[in-house]
Amino acid sequence: MKRLSREAFDRARQFLKTQARPLDRAMFEVRFERAPGEHVIAELARFKDGHGGFGRALEPDLRTPSSSALATGIGLRVLKELRCGADHPMVRTAVQFLLATFDDQAQVWRVAPHDANLFPHAGWWHDENGSLARTFDGFRIIPRAEIVGLLHHYAALVPASWLDEVTEHTVAAFEAMEAHELDGGGDTLSCALSLAETEELPQHLKRRLVRHIRAVTPIVVSRDPQEWNSYCAPPLKVAPSPQSIVADLLWDDLQVHLDYQIDHQTPEGTWDPVWTWGEFYPDVWEQARREWRGHLTLETLTALHAFGRIEE
Repeated sequence: MKRLSREAFDRARQFLKTQARPLDRAMFEVRFERAPGEHVIAELARFKDGHGGFGRALEPDLRTPSSSALATGIGLRVLKELRCGADHPMVRTAVQFLLATFDDQAQVWRVAPHDANLFPHAGWWHDENGSLARTFDGFRIIPRAEIVGLLHHYAALVPASWLDEVTEHTVAAFEAMEAHELDGGGDTLSCALSLAETEELPQHLKRRLVRHIRAVTPIVVSRDPQEWNSYCAPPLKVAPSPQSIVADLLWDDLQVHLDYQIDHQTPEGTWDPVWTWGEFYPDVWEQARREWRGHLTLETLTALHAFGRIEE
């Protein structure tokens, strides 16, 4: 079993300290250096807009300054990790934004705002005559499942009956999806997993979700290392820690993937995105790529640490 050497860890740390986004740098310091969370909150605040949600390229491939459901879910995930309660001002305004932008008729959140086309973005975030909804299956799972899980964590801020109804719609939508209908990058599965792993989710709904997640995971996850340098669903994407509800299904594959990650650290100490924007905004892509390098390096170190794969 391979472990990331201290020298390799230090190279990653140096990159994060000097070249990553300040937000990812601050998160590294919280996770690995026992720093307080105040710096993370201060950096996260830079991604808020006047409507209470998060935007401003918090998701580097979507660079509209406007709040989006996608970025607001990311922001709330960070606040949850920092154990910010429902009384925290950033939590309250983010939840208010989500309540205000919910599509009551379709029972979903639009993943990206309508002005996304006006700002640099990856091709998959482009909307042409409703193409975004088609790409993301009517937003039934992405971003709804993760947001619903976060709202269960912050349930004091939302109407209980409304949350029960939206959760039932979300669980039923995922149960209705066959493995071949899930996207090849594993994002739909990861989004459903985030809901299933929410402690506050009622047990009868958790059981339903977990049953279907465990049925489709072996089919959706890419087990072939030859595929891992392209956009796919590698094991660590869906099970980034031993506590994942599907880690036991993928255990041997996870060990191979952990070895692979250790072997594929760049000389600069990073792990890089395996996707590009193609012909979309090539100059801005270089900025987004730098931001992704820092974020992916942080997440890879976090996974390696969770599995005990970093030398003491």
